[in-house]
Amino acid sequence: MSEMSEGASEEANGGDMFSDTVITLTDTRGHHAPVTKPTKDKFPKRGPKKKRINKGISRKLKYLTSPTASRLRSPATKRISIALDQNWDDKTSMCIRQERTEIANFWFKYQHPKYELLSVRLNPFTTFVSLFVIVAFICWCITDPEHAQNMLFDIKKSITQLFTWLYIGTQDLRTVFILWLYFSKWGNVKLGKDNDQPEFSDAEWFSMLFACGVGIGLFFFGISEPLRHYSPSDEYPINRFIMDGYLPDNTLAQTAMNITYYHWGLHAWVVYCIVGIILAFTSYRWDLPLTMKSCFYPLIGEKIFGWLGDSVDTLSIITTIFGVCTSLGLGAMQVSAGLHNLNSNIPMSTNVQIGIIWVITFCATISVVSGLRRGVRRVSQVCFFIGMFLMLVVFFLESPQFLLNLFIQSLGFYVQNIIQLSFHCDAFEQLNPSSGGEDRKRRYDEPSDGHQDWMNDWTIFYWSWWITWSPFVGAFIAKISRGRTIKEFIHGSITAPVMYSFLWLTIFGGSGIKMEREAAAMGLCCPNWNNTHAELTQNGALPVCKGLMEMNGDNFTRY
Repeated sequence: MSEMSEGASEEANGGDMFSDTVITLTDTRGHHAPVTKPTKDKFPKRGPKKKRINKGISRKLKYLTSPTASRLRSPATKRISIALDQNWDDKTSMCIRQERTEIANFWFKYQHPKYELLSVRLNPFTTFVSLFVIVAFICWCITDPEHAQNMLFDIKKSITQLFTWLYIGTQDLRTVFILWLYFSKWGNVKLGKDNDQPEFSDAEWFSMLFACGVGIGLFFFGISEPLRHYSPSDEYPINRFIMDGYLPDNTLAQTAMNITYYHWGLHAWVVYCIVGIILAFTSYRWDLPLTMKSCFYPLIGEKIFGWLGDSVDTLSIITTIFGVCTSLGLGAMQVSAGLHNLNSNIPMSTNVQIGIIWVITFCATISVVSGLRRGVRRVSQVCFFIGMFLMLVVFFLESPQFLLNLFIQSLGFYVQNIIQLSFHCDAFEQLNPSSGGEDRKRRYDEPSDGHQDWMNDWTIFYWSWWITWSPFVGAFIAKISRGRTIKEFIHGSITAPVMYSFLWLTIFGGSGIKMEREAAAMGLCCPNWNNTHAELTQNGALPVCKGLMEMNGDNFTRY
């Protein structure tokens, strides 16, 4: 591999850190090719020191990308790294990283002389190509919604049928890799320079992780997913774990919690963690841009600064937008249903949900524009404390001893069954129902085998959703994690969020299942919803019909 090192002699040149710098190319055979030796005379002697430093950096970087430097590289050269002198501070490293990217790519920059918010700096290729794809997709969905829905559904189903093994297998590989990384010697490597310290406290760090990674998802699926697995509707795919009609009801309830833990546990968060580690390492130790293309630097080297790297960033933007739309849509449905429950005059309509999306987008924009410390951090803390308040209210108003028992019990079931769950691909279920299934009908009006589309509607949906979020969440976690070791990063991005998610799902999901069972004991879970709904509504009772109820936002309606 070819390496290029820069050394600076600050004491010998009156404190000018860029004077008397030697740049050397070293190929795999150990041969050295001196490139240049700038002297103090080549730098401006007048003007503020900051301008001299920036101009000196610019000259060096322009040389590194010049044809002269390219001709001196041997054929074995696959990457170039800049080893910064210890005297260079973080701001200088950021300047090098930014200028290196902008020199290698065509960037459009406009610096407003007075207002920083009006300044613009963008990559035209990444910006306009991703914008064109997203706008074209939106126009297609608006002009022909029915055809778009059917086509997207068919594509999603085909992906599940063809690549279930790939989704399941890669999630397992990522999990094994993160476990190995944690216990290896690399776990003590700091994501940053050796003297870097964490920018945020542990509490602030975790609150931002919570708000960024799982905020809307936990609020939406915290109750609905355990109930859907425990008591699915006749029209909704039924998983293979509850098809046996002779299973005790307690076993069905615990199985529902176990499946929910799997979808929100180790295999889910590992996607964010591995992307965040790669971005933080390449950005803070190799001084590369904090974008997805830097993850491919060990594979394609300097090509990340060309059209290939721009294509990676473009794809990342598009997938992130689709992932955000999924979460935003679920959140809008939930808020709409909640407003309708509070005030029946507010309809659960598309226009109301569009208005909710506009409000959420406006608040998110204000938070981002306000900056990481003043905006994102404060909003994350508010969201985290509100979530904690709701969770504690439900915990103490319900049965605390039941929820604590369920939490410890569900952890044991998760550890015991995680290998079987994480490798299960519904191989036989995705075939046509077995010939003997018709003779073994028990509890449901279907064969005792699992539903053919269950994997498509649940596990593959979840893994696709988490993966589309990974460029954004991974970059954000890397942004706020400078100065932490890889072990600390894994604890913050996997251990703490997973345990918090399990506690949340236990409190809300366990309470939902408990209320469902109490409703069944009171005779409110009726097998014939259409015939009894009017009578129960007149009597003031709002039943939760087991097997016939599904969630639309936060409101239970018949599926």
